Amino acid sequence: MLALFLIALAVAAPADEAATSSPVPPKGVPSTAIPSTGVPRPVHATPVGEVSFGAFSPMVPVRDDDAEDDDLSFDTVAAIPETRMPRTPAQQRRMLQGSRKRQRNPNHRFLPLPHLSSQPAVGVVLGGSLTYSYRRPGEVFNRIWLLAWSRISTKLVQDHILQGRVRDMLGKREVFQFGAIAQTDPVFPFFGVANHENLAGTDLHSVEHRVNVNNYAGWLTYEHPIWQLHRIGRAVGNLRVYSGVFYNVDVIKAYANSQLERELPGAQGVVRRGILRGGLTWDSRDNDWSPREGSLTDVTFDASGKYTGSTAGWGRFHATTRHYWSLGTSQMVLAHRVTFDGLWGQAPLLTLGEFGGLFPMDAYGGAWVGRGFTRKRFIGNFKAVAGLELRHMPVELKIGRHSLGIGWEGFFEMGLVSQKIADLFKHWYPSGGTGILLIWDRFVVLRVEVAGSREGAELYVQSDHAF
Repeated sequence: MLALFLIALAVAAPADEAATSSPVPPKGVPSTAIPSTGVPRPVHATPVGEVSFGAFSPMVPVRDDDAEDDDLSFDTVAAIPETRMPRTPAQQRRMLQGSRKRQRNPNHRFLPLPHLSSQPAVGVVLGGSLTYSYRRPGEVFNRIWLLAWSRISTKLVQDHILQGRVRDMLGKREVFQFGAIAQTDPVFPFFGVANHENLAGTDLHSVEHRVNVNNYAGWLTYEHPIWQLHRIGRAVGNLRVYSGVFYNVDVIKAYANSQLERELPGAQGVVRRGILRGGLTWDSRDNDWSPREGSLTDVTFDASGKYTGSTAGWGRFHATTRHYWSLGTSQMVLAHRVTFDGLWGQAPLLTLGEFGGLFPMDAYGGAWVGRGFTRKRFIGNFKAVAGLELRHMPVELKIGRHSLGIGWEGFFEMGLVSQKIADLFKHWYPSGGTGILLIWDRFVVLRVEVAGSREGAELYVQSDHAF
């Protein structure tokens, strides 16, 4: 009996050892948002045989002990008999210590993503980004968020960006944002200032309407919360004071016989734009990347002159409000945007062709506003736009711990551009279209759209909602 007892102990030793050791989680691609709430969630990896949207690295599943319905467990490994020789307790301790050292800190997350976009005036854009975030356990926002981005198009338009966001480092729920960008654009469009002529049937992408522009910029902004609105079952509303400083250096060169050389030869050369910006923001969205309810409003003033290191003196007032409503179910969302942007003084060329505010963008025409018109088709001192967008996501696929929403959208926009405020309502630019939406975890958005206007049609592939 004693011999049989000793033999049984010897056979059971390897299995017990396997049961007490914990597997080392492999490095995986982090998931950054919970589909139902939009709140960032802990890091998980993609199971073998599955492809993560935007990160094509097959991974081994990692167990999450906090998940109630987690069926990705490594407990079955303990039942597999081992053939190696039993180890001494000292060897076991060294193995466990090494295993703990190799485990990844879940507070730090890295997300690599490829980039694909397209619009006729820019071409097909390829590139990629790497995002880093740091979030403490129990928190619902990232304390530190960093993004490195690099892209180049088939028409040699390229941009390289490094930007970041730091929250609550002073304990006042404040938000710091900073960044730097370098851009090269040999096909920057110019159709004249407030040119209302119908250009249908002409070559909108010819050298006549092109300018060679290089831009180098850096910025630092600060948002301080002054009031919060708490509502049961809805996202918290935040009213913040916004301030920022921006500095841009534009290198502009007109092509021979181009429209810029004929109409605005003085716009060429090196143009410096130092900007001081202040205002208020209101944010009650339930998700930054693909909201289903809430609103985002920003009102800002820009000041630029010799005192900011600018080539010329000018100012800007900007206001944009965006609203999102769930219609019946969370799968159908009505989104609405209204924007007004007014300039005074000697505004430079690049400022004439953009909207300001929290998210500067091309105006008017392109993949973000005025879809259906070519990029920067209408520029001027005063610009306004109103748009409606209906988004419907009838299909949601569960892929491991992730979700992929598949749906469609329809949109309509109306734009106004003029050099004088009194002439703003003299010319109207309607456009609209439809598209397909792919949304991964309410974080990565891919839209494929076709839009039409009085001057033709445009096809867009972009990695974010228009607003």
